[in-house]
Amino acid sequence: MKLLIVEDQVDARESLIRLCEGRDDVQVVGETNCGKAAIDAADRLNPDIVLLDVQLPDMSGFELLRAVRAETHPLGIMISHGADHATRAFDEGAIDYFVMPVTAMRFDVAMSRARYRFNGMSLGDSRVISTPLETRDAAPFPPRFVVGERQRRLYPLDPKSIDYIESDGNYVTLRVGKAEYLRRDSIKSLSTQLADLGFLRIDRSLLVNSAAVAYAEVAGHGTYALTLTSGVCLHSTAAYRDSILRVIPLPALTKRHVYLVS
Repeated sequence: MKLLIVEDQVDARESLIRLCEGRDDVQVVGETNCGKAAIDAADRLNPDIVLLDVQLPDMSGFELLRAVRAETHPLGIMISHGADHATRAFDEGAIDYFVMPVTAMRFDVAMSRARYRFNGMSLGDSRVISTPLETRDAAPFPPRFVVGERQRRLYPLDPKSIDYIESDGNYVTLRVGKAEYLRRDSIKSLSTQLADLGFLRIDRSLLVNSAAVAYAEVAGHGTYALTLTSGVCLHSTAAYRDSILRVIPLPALTKRHVYLVS
């Protein structure tokens, strides 16, 4: 993967270069310290990923991200010294957000997510490089991580560890055991991304990991009460009965049975 670093602080830029040197699949093709030079470099070098500071001397990182995405469509990873701009970064289309200093493990997680975005296709393939970011987001491959925010920290979560996801206005809440994480996303979008991992929508505002369901009970009128291994009980609505049965093949509805889900 070809990577362009846009950071006005020399020590931070050198730190990121060292992290890149630790991976065989990452090549730093350029580095700049301002937005204008970054736009020229992106047009000339056609990077796959741009690491860019939230605040540059001549423009904000968000302005730069919009500019380079409009031309060459690279994946963007924002850099900052605090988590204050994390939510906006994801809203603007960044795939990740680094709070400096970045550890090697954290960097590897981000690079793995970036590579996953290319769906296993060669990064030199013009079909990938010329495809807008919006098209990549609609890829049928499930994400390796779902990033959630908790106490101003960002956590790359294994989707299999998530019990259920609940809509919360413009955000969703990811429930992992007793822990909760926020994410700027929608139930509709996540239900598409996570369908192949066994997540099913049981209500307009609820997406459940079928692997986390311990047993189901009939609640009446085409609805179920699903009890998770964590002990949480969630109720479905009749509109999602068929989608539930496609994933969990429960017997015909009857009020006399509790159905264990293996």
